[in-house]
Amino acid sequence: MPSPTPVAYPLGPPTYSGNTLTVDNALQQPTRITRRIADLTLQKFIVDRIFTTGDMVKGGAVVYDQALLNELYTDRDVEYVAPGDEFPNVTTTRTSPKVAPVEKWGGKFFVTDEAKDRNDIVGFNNQTTQLANTIVRKLNARAVETLEAAIAGIASLTMAGHSWSSVVTGGASQTNNSGWPQADFANAQALADGDELGVVYDLLLVNPIQKAQLAIVYGAALPEVLKANGIDEMFASNRITAGTAYEVARGQVGGIQMEKPLGTEVYREEKTERTWVQASARPVFYVTNPYSIRKLTGLS
Repeated sequence: MPSPTPVAYPLGPPTYSGNTLTVDNALQQPTRITRRIADLTLQKFIVDRIFTTGDMVKGGAVVYDQALLNELYTDRDVEYVAPGDEFPNVTTTRTSPKVAPVEKWGGKFFVTDEAKDRNDIVGFNNQTTQLANTIVRKLNARAVETLEAAIAGIASLTMAGHSWSSVVTGGASQTNNSGWPQADFANAQALADGDELGVVYDLLLVNPIQKAQLAIVYGAALPEVLKANGIDEMFASNRITAGTAYEVARGQVGGIQMEKPLGTEVYREEKTERTWVQASARPVFYVTNPYSIRKLTGLS
């Protein structure tokens, strides 16, 4: 059985020459299949937009520290010290490290000998595309679930926004500025500034419905509105629940590390005259600074 063929994460753009690939050749070259999956998934990941890529995982888990708001200052304030007096013990709270276990995600499909002999490249491409899309869906869902788990116990990281679909952009009944989406962006950043952790939200994650609503409200001015609020990129995904959005400070959230990068194995099952194509990865997600995330709710 051929050994797994890994592709480093984040998935870089695959490079291979020629565009003619038979089913038989693909099954003999798992590298080509891995690259094909990487190519299909490259532009669809939330993961690498949120998490920083770390070293390879050893031992099945990552031990990490998670920032708390009270770590910014000592537990007790400094005091006036008279000449000759002892300095006060300001003390700090020691936090316990957290552990994020490695997860394994994967799937497989089979190619019959008949399909291989007839070079059913369309069917093979369809199955490869479906597997790639399913990998993307799962890893994106896990990324969002990891964000949710990190902010779940911190009420201040979820704020009520305004209904973006209810904004009236002109006329006598035009919505006041405080009810426009831009007000939500400004309020979220104001809360981050109040945390005094130096967080600047530069990534907006939305559901496609909210992306469409922003386009309707602002039209061609949308890029300027986002930029004016420090947002460099807006990324839409169905993994984001409709009516919600996340503002994120890229590079500050946490990390993703791989115990096993995306890889593909091909093996034959003689008794059924089928060849199996199996792809998997073993990632671990973790959030070191939950205050780099703000969730907006009530947007639709």
